[in-house]
Amino acid sequence: MALRLQHMPSFWRDNLRHLAGLGRYRWVLLDLPAGPATLAVQQALAQADTVFTVIVPDANCHIRLHQQTLPADCHFLVNQFATISTLQQDLHHLWLHTLPNLLPLVIHRNEAVAEALASKLATGEHSPQSLAAEEMLTLANWCLINLTREAP
Repeated sequence: MALRLQHMPSFWRDNLRHLAGLGRYRWVLLDLPAGPATLAVQQALAQADTVFTVIVPDANCHIRLHQQTLPADCHFLVNQFATISTLQQDLHHLWLHTLPNLLPLVIHRNEAVAEALASKLATGEHSPQSLAAEEMLTLANWCLINLTREAP
């Protein structure tokens, strides 16, 4: 893949334009790996309108968060939050005061997500009444309110 991307630097742009041209999708989500940006990740990020960096409230994530270059103006989404963890509460509180663009919602650690994945279903289909499904719906609504642009 990396070799193909070197010879076709317009790969992401062309494919995303194709999807947009179909008129079936409002959003296209790209799940990109964390860590040092490969050529594929760099090219995909260059095409993104909005970037979310998913962070888990643990010491490892906190340390790594400050050891990498993050995309400009990315939004931070706290995932797998456990309210019973004092450490996670403390990290979340710290991030509220230090991370720009931290989303005003979290996705709690919820067994419904693992069960849905095991069933090969979306969490909202598998467990529509679960906390995780409700929080993902809240995230989608936040995106509709805050990220929707007027058509050119």
